[in-house]
Order: sequence, then C-alpha cells, then structure tokens
Amino acid sequence: MQQLPLNGIRVVDFTTAEAGAHMTQWLAVMGAEVIKIETKLRPDVTRLHTVKERVTQTEQSADFAALNCSKKSITLNMKEPKAVELIRELIKISDAVTENFGGAVMDRWGLGFLELKKLKPDIIFYVSTGYGRTGPYKETPAYAPVVDAFSGVLSVNGYEDGTPCVIGTRGWTDAMVAVHGVFVMLSALHYRSETGEGQYIEITMTEESINSLGDLVLDYSMNGRIARPAGNRDSIKAPHGCYRCLGEDNWVAIAISGDTEWKAFCNVIGNPDWTERDEFTDQISRWKNQKGLDELIEEWTVQHTDYEVMEKLQSVGVTAGVCLDVVELDAEPHLKERSFFVDIEESLIGKRRLPGLPWRLSDTITGNYEHAPLIGEHNDYVFGELLKMSEEEIRQLERENVIC
Repeated sequence: MQQLPLNGIRVVDFTTAEAGAHMTQWLAVMGAEVIKIETKLRPDVTRLHTVKERVTQTEQSADFAALNCSKKSITLNMKEPKAVELIRELIKISDAVTENFGGAVMDRWGLGFLELKKLKPDIIFYVSTGYGRTGPYKETPAYAPVVDAFSGVLSVNGYEDGTPCVIGTRGWTDAMVAVHGVFVMLSALHYRSETGEGQYIEITMTEESINSLGDLVLDYSMNGRIARPAGNRDSIKAPHGCYRCLGEDNWVAIAISGDTEWKAFCNVIGNPDWTERDEFTDQISRWKNQKGLDELIEEWTVQHTDYEVMEKLQSVGVTAGVCLDVVELDAEPHLKERSFFVDIEESLIGKRRLPGLPWRLSDTITGNYEHAPLIGEHNDYVFGELLKMSEEEIRQLERENVIC
C-alpha cells in the first residue's frame, strides 16, 4: 500500500452538497480517514439525485459518488443527546471537524469550536459557508449561482449587452472553495504540528469568489473603470475566441498575444491578402476590429477539423486548443497517457469513471480511490473498532433510533 501524505489524519465530516464534500474528498484521496456523519432521516441532498433526474434510492446517485469517494459513512440522529455524546467521543480521537451548515447548527448541538476546544485543545474546526458566520447575511442559504451573482462574477460573465450568465452547469465556486479549503486545512495541520495548537477556519463562498476578481476591483479603485461582460473577448489579446471548425459543432479556441504570434498565424493560414489590411497590422488595431477579424479567421477554421487547427497553430507557437465535451474528454489520448481518469467499482451502481487528482506528487502516483460509502456502511467499524462499543450496545442504539 502506498504511503499517502495524510495517512493518520482523521476528519469528522458534517459537510453536505458540493463545496464541503469536495474539499473533504480531496483529504480522503490524499490518505486522511474522513468519517462522514449522515442520517437516513435526512440524507445528503446529493444522494437524492443524479446528473439528469432525481431518484429515491440513496445509493444510486452519480453526484454523491463523484463527491464522496474514499470516505466512510456513519448514521446518527443528532437530535438525540446520545448521538451528540458519540460525536464528542469520536472527536476526541480525531484531528479535524468540518461543516458547512447554513447557520450555527453545531453550536446548538453543543459542538461549536469553543466547546470542542475544551474537549480537544488542538482540534481544527473548518467552516464553509455562503456569506460567513458574521454580518447581516450570516444565516442566508447559498448555492453557487446565487453566490456568483452577489460576488459580482456574473456581472462580467456573458456577452456584451446580454444578461448575466451563470458559470457553466456545475458549481464553479464550489470547486474553487474546495481547492482553497484543502490549502487552508493543510496550513492549519502544519501550524498545529509546529505549535501544538488548533485552529478555527472559516471560508466563505462569496469572499472566495470576489477574490477571483482582484484585478477588476483594483482597476475600479485606481481608474474608475467598471468591468462589463465581453463574451470571448480579452482586454489585451486579439484575436481571442472560439471558432467553428469542419464537422458538426466542432470548435477551437485561439488566443494570440502579440505581433510575433500573429505573423506565425498568418503564415499557417497562407498569408491571405486581408492579413495585410491596415486594421490588422498591429495588436491595437486588431483589438479594435475584432468582429471583422473573427469572421475572416473562421473562414479558414471551418475548412479544417478542430484537431488540425490546434496542431497546425501549436506547431508554430500559437496557443490553440480544441473544445471538448465529456465524451471527447473520455477518449482524449493525452489524458489517457497521463492516466488522469480513475475507474472505481461502486457497490450498487457498478464501475464509474472519476477525474483524478489535479496535482502530482512523485511518491504518490494515484491517491486513495475507493467507492463512495453506502449510507451507514461503516457504523460497525466506527462505533465498534474506534469507540470500542459492543455489538449489543450498537444494536440497542439502533433500536433507540440514535444510530439511524
């Protein structure tokens, strides 16, 4: 078995939906033992739907499986005092607690940071919220599109003179919060190893999203300029956009950063007469005349396949890339050679393919990839092996609806 960087770290995980669950999944893939706290009375929302349709079987959701591989699952009715006591005992032998409730649910259970710090002084307590635990909107529910709207991201996403556009079909901000969450969790673990002290971590979706607009905020504060949607346009590069290619719904993205790349591009397409026009002779002129330039470029790209355009341009140092959908990603030879996708055999839904780690460590080739847990699958392990309860004690708590 490979030695993973987070082997020996145990996380008590209350997170649900995407941002929190995605973060703790990366911890699990890197070797941490992540114990997901669930209840059959109110399953994680992602257990109840697939990508295309909602289902009633909590074990057949692609969404849940994509966010919770390599974790363990236990079921507790947190309305019962005995369940809270079990969690307290589990936290005593753990390193971190993670949650992303809409309000101060953990405090109401007596499991807030200050209480847990008395129980375990070096505990790391991670909170992921939409707007934060202070301020006028502290109890406001949030999903990625709402957060992106509030944070200003949607004000610059879309086409000129169009309506604001949600970013993609998935929670872009959720994924970004997850990556930043892993970073700050590792920072807290390092701090604890150096000082012996725990940390209270709060990460908000709104502030993470606003952070991505740093240059736009700075430009407004310095120059009074207000950024607006620009479609595929760039503030400097031209040409810059997606161009139709030969075939049905095939596209290639091209981004040319200066005159040297422009000349290389012109050579590839055969230096047609229009490339010598005054409106295209330098970068500023091309930027001012992008509409007409894009139409002329597409007259060339539609004569070639997307991969042909990409390879021709990349061979001379012009940045270009094919626009792939999920089917094409699955077959992409570059990703296959790098073994990026990981195949996991799920207990009930069979084999599935998951995107792998977006980083590489020389001594950790694959990470810890196991099936997403069935709800309550690890009750006997956690309550029996970790908390040293007898089988009869476990069964009695099940009859009392404490474990449920």
